[in-house]
Amino acid sequence: MRDESSRFSRSASAMVVAPAPQPGLSQPSSSPQGQVLRGQYTGPMRSAKGKLKGLILHAAEGEVAVKLPKYLRPMLVRELQPGAWVQVWAYRDDDRWRGLNLIPWPETEVPQALKDALAEAATVARKAVETNGKTCPKPAATKPACIQVCRKGKCFRQGGQHILQALQGEVEGNPDLRHITVEGTGCMGACKQGPNLRVMPQKKMHSRVTPDRAIALLAHVQ
Repeated sequence: MRDESSRFSRSASAMVVAPAPQPGLSQPSSSPQGQVLRGQYTGPMRSAKGKLKGLILHAAEGEVAVKLPKYLRPMLVRELQPGAWVQVWAYRDDDRWRGLNLIPWPETEVPQALKDALAEAATVARKAVETNGKTCPKPAATKPACIQVCRKGKCFRQGGQHILQALQGEVEGNPDLRHITVEGTGCMGACKQGPNLRVMPQKKMHSRVTPDRAIALLAHVQ
């Protein structure tokens, strides 16, 4: 019995506990193939509902959005400020980056070549935005739709006033037609074909119009 006890004691004293792994950017053996992204933290990446999901990194690869695991996300709020240099171990998952580890990168250790490259890229991007803003043509102003109803001479006597009132009442009572203006106007030079109206800005004239026909035309006015 004494021999068994002493043999167990010797075995226990020979056990060695493996040291805890130190933090860093070494790739876990079970993780997908990835790479280290190095650059400046520009801000958090959020979902459409505003939930914190990861970070936006200004890196040599361009502006990179990296989704982080939940246990790393609080670090973005507690420890990082926009402009801070960081290193992210990440891998591509279809068309997005997924991060596995994130550590701050002291600015004194950042190569000057990388600083210069990122500064130049930011300048080029800013100038491109400014140039586009100056050279892009402004969209052509859309002229409002308008129906002009002749209120002169024969057109007036044949019912031009009733057509005008019918159109005004229809437009005012229908919110979908509020973009149309209805107005009375002078002679259109086609008195024998009256009553006449003109649809603007197309300048399309309609003759021998009745109140019902005029209201039906509203559906075709843009």
